[in-house]
Amino acid sequence: MQIKNFLNKLNFSLGNKPRVLPHSKNVRDRFIPHPYRTVLIISCDFELIWAWKFAKEINCDLAKARMRAAEERENFSLVLELSKEFNIPITWATVGHLFLESCTNEGGLPHKDMPRLSYFKNKYWKFVKGDWFDGDPCCNWQNALEWYAPDLIKKIIDSGIKHEIACHTFSHIDCRNKICPEEVFRKELQKYKEVASKYGIPLKSFVFPGNLIGNVKVLKEEGFASYRVDKDILGFPQRDKYGLWEIPTTAEIGPYPYNWGLDYYIKRYKTILENASEYGRLCHFWFHVSTDREFLKKSLFDLFNFIDKKREHIYITTIKDYVQFLENGNFLKNRTQL
Repeated sequence: MQIKNFLNKLNFSLGNKPRVLPHSKNVRDRFIPHPYRTVLIISCDFELIWAWKFAKEINCDLAKARMRAAEERENFSLVLELSKEFNIPITWATVGHLFLESCTNEGGLPHKDMPRLSYFKNKYWKFVKGDWFDGDPCCNWQNALEWYAPDLIKKIIDSGIKHEIACHTFSHIDCRNKICPEEVFRKELQKYKEVASKYGIPLKSFVFPGNLIGNVKVLKEEGFASYRVDKDILGFPQRDKYGLWEIPTTAEIGPYPYNWGLDYYIKRYKTILENASEYGRLCHFWFHVSTDREFLKKSLFDLFNFIDKKREHIYITTIKDYVQFLENGNFLKNRTQL
């Protein structure tokens, strides 16, 4: 671990992590709107208990999962307030069940209409017994704040900031083809669209839970335009074989996998953004709302303050709005004057 730690820091110091992908000026000019030097996207995974109930990190302990969800609720207000203070839009990758004000148990089975995954393990989760929806209290949201969040979703909508809510599946499943049958994935998307439609939310962006990618063809068929790809690069989006935009990440905001100290991480994020401006690349930070509160409080404040002071050079946007910019051809029109 110490060797990896050293090599990671060394690669960052040498400018190799995140890697700056080579592109010609003509390619760069297609993706960075005039007169900006870089595009900045910030996305966060908003999940509450759904990310934790089968998590290996807590040994699938439901009591610990509830505790993590309660902490995430507290962090949510912090993130939303900081985004408003500095006028920073965020793409909120949100689990669909959080939209519900209540749900019911039919014949001893929560969400009877939803097809289930078979048992599986991956590097994050261990689902080896029971039912995928075990623990769902099937009650009013006010009596189970870890499982539902219509109040928080309304706060995002009413915040006055042009945030985006992106689909993160209805119940936080592993979407890979070898784990998730097509019919399960399709139903997760359709259920999500059903619950989100009551809030008037247009869904165009998708974020795979655990960044575990699969069933992409179904995304296209269900009307999505893009999905996040965990690449840790300074580069540009690209279209996949289905015509969907792959939106690469640049760096995760959080104290892992190495305990380098908060000040070092903050310096790292600022340097990454400066490199994005220097080379004219997309910078995409992402994080979990469940990340340690003190880390989020200090790192987001310092980073957002840094962004705010340089915003004349930074095109700050959401995934949906950036994809719309790419698809409407404005970048071509804007560049005729250069």
